[in-house]
Amino acid sequence: MIRFKITPYDVFFFGSGRPFNVGDVVYSIFPHPHTLAGAICTKIHAHTKIDTSRILKNVYGPFIERNGKLYFPKPSNILGERKKEEIENIFHARHYELNTKLFKKENTNADSNIKTFPLYMGKEDIGTFPAFISIEGLRKWLKGEKIEIHEILQYKEIFTKEERLGIKMDSTVNAVGGEEDALYRIEFMRLKEDVNLIVWVEFDFEAEEIKKAGFSDESKLRGFFNQPPRALKIGGEMKNAFYEVEEENFVEFLRENLGVSQMVEVKCGDIVKVLFLTPGVFPDFKFSVEGFEVFSLALDKYTIVGRYSPKLKITKTVRAFPSGTVMWFKAKEDMLLMNPAFIVPEGNYHSFKIPSGEQEFIGSNLILIGKEEVKDV
Repeated sequence: MIRFKITPYDVFFFGSGRPFNVGDVVYSIFPHPHTLAGAICTKIHAHTKIDTSRILKNVYGPFIERNGKLYFPKPSNILGERKKEEIENIFHARHYELNTKLFKKENTNADSNIKTFPLYMGKEDIGTFPAFISIEGLRKWLKGEKIEIHEILQYKEIFTKEERLGIKMDSTVNAVGGEEDALYRIEFMRLKEDVNLIVWVEFDFEAEEIKKAGFSDESKLRGFFNQPPRALKIGGEMKNAFYEVEEENFVEFLRENLGVSQMVEVKCGDIVKVLFLTPGVFPDFKFSVEGFEVFSLALDKYTIVGRYSPKLKITKTVRAFPSGTVMWFKAKEDMLLMNPAFIVPEGNYHSFKIPSGEQEFIGSNLILIGKEEVKDV
């Protein structure tokens, strides 16, 4: 795998795929895996003219690096006090076997298969907040230990927002114009000093197109990326971003730094918790994992994941579980699970495994697996 450290020279904008009207404010989102994969493949195509649509195996990230320290999406069951500008304390919501007349799942619109909800037992008024978590904090989360506030990196510590004017473009000619010329406002993101985007990319060196370009292994491909100018065009505004590359295996890196085994042993009746490190894309939010039943989940509001390629004639947007979503599954049989893994569709079911072959939203559904006990209320 090749690890990319990406540092935008300027502000950047990644669209969510949500429709907007003339005069609206358009907000940038945190980039999705397939958008950065597209930027990397675009650079290869610009120099080799090969078809890059099938040269990748998998993408891991993007994540945040601040002052040389890596951060991952914060699990959604880690909460802060609502209506406070400064998050000073954090709280853990855990799932319980409910035995109370004060709350009935039947009175909610939750999926009928969900047995319970994660709850916080305390007097504080708490809610979700956007943030990332350090490797040390993530290690504690996997073990069910208490996480400290210094292990959480809030959005305001990562980037600032800048509002600018945009003008409608005619995508067929890549120029201003068209029947409905219009101005709108764009809220860009700007990474703070010493903050970078980190993404790992696994290339398929068996693909005919990548062989055609003379890239037989990672060292040759790394040599290509190290040639100047080391710049990518990222986001909807095609802003320039500087990058650095090195060879590193994400899966091995994560296992070593989190102290997790390659395989997780699960017995029938065990509860496993799953953290989505990238968005979870499932048709209509409905899916079933072979050998498991969904027991509980914690998430923020859904996100929009989109693909847009005039060249490939692709325009598609779907609703997805956001990065940081936590799901708990109850095992229906004994099994061994690879960790980390992806939730991959296989016929009428999904499985925990590493995907192969063509992927519509490459890099989505990347998960980290832990085990947890259920408490009674």
